[in-house]
Amino acid sequence: MNYADMIKKELFGGWKPFEVIWLAIFLIAQIYAYVVSPDSILAMISGIAGIICVVFVGKGKISNYLFGLIFAYTYFYVALGNKFYGEMNTTLYVYIPAQFIGYFLWKANMTKAEGETEAVVAKILTVKGWLGLISAVVIGSVAFIYTLSFTDGNSIGLDGVTTVLVVAAQLLMILRYREQWILWIIINILSIVLWAETPAMYLMFGAYLLNSLYGYYNWSKLAKAKLEIV
Repeated sequence: MNYADMIKKELFGGWKPFEVIWLAIFLIAQIYAYVVSPDSILAMISGIAGIICVVFVGKGKISNYLFGLIFAYTYFYVALGNKFYGEMNTTLYVYIPAQFIGYFLWKANMTKAEGETEAVVAKILTVKGWLGLISAVVIGSVAFIYTLSFTDGNSIGLDGVTTVLVVAAQLLMILRYREQWILWIIINILSIVLWAETPAMYLMFGAYLLNSLYGYYNWSKLAKAKLEIV
C-alpha cells in the first residue's frame, strides 16, 4: 500500500454512516455560528479543527493529532484575546506538546479495527488510579486558582478548574485510558459556561460534549476488545 492509500484509509476508512452525518452536522453548525455571529475567524478555525480532532479521537484514529495541532495553535490566540490565562497556558504547555507526545505513544499501540482500519488499543483505569486522579485534580485546582488570583484574568475559578481537568484528561488520553472521556464530559459542560458569550466556542464545546458521550461508548468497546485492564 502506497503512502497516499494509507492516508486515504486513515482519514476516510472505518466510518459508520451516522458518524459521517454526525461530523457533518457539527461542522455545518460551527460554520453557521460564525456566519450569524462573526466574532473571530480564528475562533471558527479553532472550532472546526477541534471538532474534527475530538471526533477522530473518539474513533481511535491517530490522525486526530494533526487536527489537534491546528486547534491548539489557533485556540491559544483566542484564549489570549479573551484573557483566559488558564486556558492559554494549558494550550501552550499541555495541548501543543501533547500532540507530539501522544502521536508517538499511540503509534506504538495501534491495532486493526473495523474495516481493517487502525485504532488505538484502549485501557481501563483501576480504583486505585481513580483515587490518585481525583486527589491530583483537587489539589491542582486549588493551587492553580490561587495562582490565577494574582492576575487580571476572567472567571479565574472556572478557568482554573477546567485547566487542571484538561491537563488530567489530556494525560489520560495520551496514555490511552478510556476514563479520559468522563473528564472531557465535565470539562465540556464547564467550558460551555466559560465561553457563553462566544457562539463559535460554546457551540464547539457543545459538539465536544456530545462526542464525549459517544467517545466513552466507543472506547469501552476498544478496551474490551483487547481485554487490556491496567
